[in-house]
Amino acid sequence: MTTAQALGARLRHLRKSRQLTLSTLGALSGVSVSTISKIENGSLSPTLDKVLRLAEGLELSIGQLIGDEQSDFDKPAPNSRMVPARLEDGIVIDTQNYEYRYLCSELTNKRMMPIRARIKTSDIHRFGPLEQHGGEEFLVVLEGSVEVHSEFYAPVTLNKGECIYLDSTMGHAYLSAGKEEAEVICICTDPQRMPSDLRAEQARKD
Repeated sequence: MTTAQALGARLRHLRKSRQLTLSTLGALSGVSVSTISKIENGSLSPTLDKVLRLAEGLELSIGQLIGDEQSDFDKPAPNSRMVPARLEDGIVIDTQNYEYRYLCSELTNKRMMPIRARIKTSDIHRFGPLEQHGGEEFLVVLEGSVEVHSEFYAPVTLNKGECIYLDSTMGHAYLSAGKEEAEVICICTDPQRMPSDLRAEQARKD
């Protein structure tokens, strides 16, 4: 399992190896300096939107940022690639609202990121600000029920086996709608680079 301390140490190492200050990485990623500092100190586990923005700011993939992917991009990708993921495989990052398990992260140059997640929060008021990041995502419910909140639509409830596809740049949140914590599979596409005005707005929200 990747702990907040291990991820924070890796983020600090990657930032300093690129000779970036906290302020510079904040400007490149759209994540506030205070948030980056808390992540580097191991006092904050970053949500998916923060991981995506930090990886983009460092010009890395998620796998490279969280430490389970090789950094050799000089080798051309083979025509056929396959990586199985067993039940206990993946890199786990535990946050207030979700426990993320990043799957197949050892595979480089992916066009999508598969994530198995446990949804821990059932109250939208306890969730905090809606999350948003580049790309699109597809979510299917494995266990339990999920209530999907979004910036522009009324909440939608999904039961086991049901799914949703959404634009990740729209604010959104997944809540457990039943008595038990829900489990889902979420497939996220690579985010496009954020415009500078959107990055500034995201940094202010942090």
